[in-house]
Amino acid sequence: MKRNYFTLFMTVAFASMSFAQTNTAVKAKVEDHQFAYNILTNMSYEMGIGNKTTLRFSGPLSGSLLYSKTSITINDYHHEDSEWGYAFRPAVDMQVRHYYNLNKRLQKGKKIAHNSGNYIAGVLGAAGPSILKSDNMYVADFTLTLGAMWGIQRTYGERFMMNVGIGPGVSFYDSQSEFTPVGGITVGFRLGK
Repeated sequence: MKRNYFTLFMTVAFASMSFAQTNTAVKAKVEDHQFAYNILTNMSYEMGIGNKTTLRFSGPLSGSLLYSKTSITINDYHHEDSEWGYAFRPAVDMQVRHYYNLNKRLQKGKKIAHNSGNYIAGVLGAAGPSILKSDNMYVADFTLTLGAMWGIQRTYGERFMMNVGIGPGVSFYDSQSEFTPVGGITVGFRLGK
C-alpha cells in the first residue's frame, strides 16, 4: 500500500515538474534593452515595457521616398503627371509595439532573440526641415504624423537586423492634414551585448 502511494506521489510530482517546465518553455519575452544602427538613416533604442510589448525610439534622421500624382481634366482634355522625389531630414519617432506571435515562433523552434517577431504598433513621428531633397517636390518644414503599423523584425546571426513595416497614418503640416502611409524598411546592426 505504501509503495502504491509512493508511486502515485512520484508520478504526480514528475508530471507537475514536466508541466511546469513545458509551461515556462513556451512563455516568450521581449528584450529589456536593445540598441541598433540602421544603415544610412538613424539609430534606434527599443526597451521592453511588458512581456510582449516594447517602446521604440528612433532618430535623428529620416530618409523618405516621395510620390505625387496630378490629374487635370478640362472638357475633352485630360492630362496626368506623376513625379518621384526624395528627402533627408531630421526626424524622431516613437512606436509602442506589441509582438503577437512570439509564443508561436517558439513552439515552431524559430528564433525570437532580439525581438524577432511580427508586431502591431502605434506610431508618433515628427520631422523638421529638409537637409537634402529633390527639387521637383514640396516638403513641409515641420510634419507631425500619427499612425498604426503592422511589421516584422528579424535578427540574423548575432548582429544583422531587418525591419519592415506598413500601415495607415495622418500627417499634419502647414495647417493641413492628409492621409499618409507610415512604415518603411530598415536594415542595420544590433549594438551592445
